[in-house]
Amino acid sequence: MLGLNNIQIIGNLGGAPQVTFSKDSSSQIVNFSVAVNERWRNRDGDPQERLTWLRVVAFNGIGQVCAEHLVKGDAVYIEGRLQVREYEDKNGAERTSVEVVASKVRFLGRGNGTGAVPGQPRTQTASPIGPTDNYAHVPTDDGAPF
Repeated sequence: MLGLNNIQIIGNLGGAPQVTFSKDSSSQIVNFSVAVNERWRNRDGDPQERLTWLRVVAFNGIGQVCAEHLVKGDAVYIEGRLQVREYEDKNGAERTSVEVVASKVRFLGRGNGTGAVPGQPRTQTASPIGPTDNYAHVPTDDGAPF
């Protein structure tokens, strides 16, 4: 039986997208993090809030459009699949990374109040070009959440 691995998120970029290339330079890889806010009420009716940071990786055409147009704070809708990957960090320690591999990215507007007209989201949608699974990921280890 086939399984299903699908995720949809809406959130804001935590920083500028970072562009890298595969070992053979044939695929463009773009990494960025998205902050997703959740709000609910607990059993006592008190408001609760949680912020979750998700790492997103986009390849080739999707990645290129994201790198060219997205900036820190932008609101985005992302559709894709979860991927769990193990790698060695720059100190040689084994790390595990959970990422959203984007298959669709929709730009919803500027999160910092510049650019988007209220009620009119930027609706450019990025779509994939080329293979999206074989790549050399360069993890960032600069003290940021991702």
